[in-house]
Amino acid sequence: MRPPSALPDQLAGLSFTLEQQVQAGVPAGRAWRSDLRVASGGVRVPWGAAQPLHHTCALLSAMTPDAVCCLATAALLWDCPLPPALQLDLNIHLAKASGGARPVRKGIAGHRLALRQQDVSMLDGVPVTGPARTWLDLASVLDFEDLVAAGDYFVCSQSRSFGPPKMALCSLADLHEQVSSNPGVRGIRKARLALELCRVGADSVPETRLRLALGRIGLPEPVLSYVVQDPTGWELAWPDMAFPDFKVAVNYDGRHHLEPRQRESDISRDESIAAIGWQSVTVTAGHVRTWGYDGCAHRVLDALVRAGWRIER
Repeated sequence: MRPPSALPDQLAGLSFTLEQQVQAGVPAGRAWRSDLRVASGGVRVPWGAAQPLHHTCALLSAMTPDAVCCLATAALLWDCPLPPALQLDLNIHLAKASGGARPVRKGIAGHRLALRQQDVSMLDGVPVTGPARTWLDLASVLDFEDLVAAGDYFVCSQSRSFGPPKMALCSLADLHEQVSSNPGVRGIRKARLALELCRVGADSVPETRLRLALGRIGLPEPVLSYVVQDPTGWELAWPDMAFPDFKVAVNYDGRHHLEPRQRESDISRDESIAAIGWQSVTVTAGHVRTWGYDGCAHRVLDALVRAGWRIER
């Protein structure tokens, strides 16, 4: 048997529709050769070729009239952090913008959502639920802390003297509007409770989980995006969380903090704030694996007690 003929550049390595195949001048029979698999009705994918999510969403939404990417698919398109089970979900989640019947097609998880015009955005040409609506819909599939972390992600806004600014995808007010306007959606009670704990300034899931653990053991709420300055106003550090009244700084150091240059910077940071009377508590993934977030929160408790904080009886 002859090997399959090479596909033209615009189709090579990517999923494509039979209509696109015809437009590219490829004979109809090429769609049934052994190097292609049927991913969905009228769609072919080269075996073993990983497909970019955005490309797949663009293709399937275009084949489904009035379709909008939603739930986990929308969250991934917005780069929202999700648990591994949702990250690895191979289905594309679609709903009809008009609120009609669920889309039905192989490779699609269809949903019926009551979407308003302001709930739908275009992201690089792909119709998708907007950030605030996406967060609300995630309430039906995420556990409580992951939902808070997703809210923190969508509203995170930071502007520091180093690095590029981070712009919020939506505001806390946008999340409140979604909750108040959709009282009957799945997970609404969870969404209401999670929204009370969403904050601007947390830019990673571990930071959010650590902050929630601090609250569970009764610590005062930390300040996010706080700048530690010396008496002259010189910026010394931007801790992830701070307790300025007690001069305690808390950082969750991710994997990139293990790099030698970053590690040297972190040591210099901690020494500089120690010189003006601040304590620094650093939490790593290893600490979390050993003690859990609640155990790490007790390290912050110890630092606050040393600084003069007292538990109210």
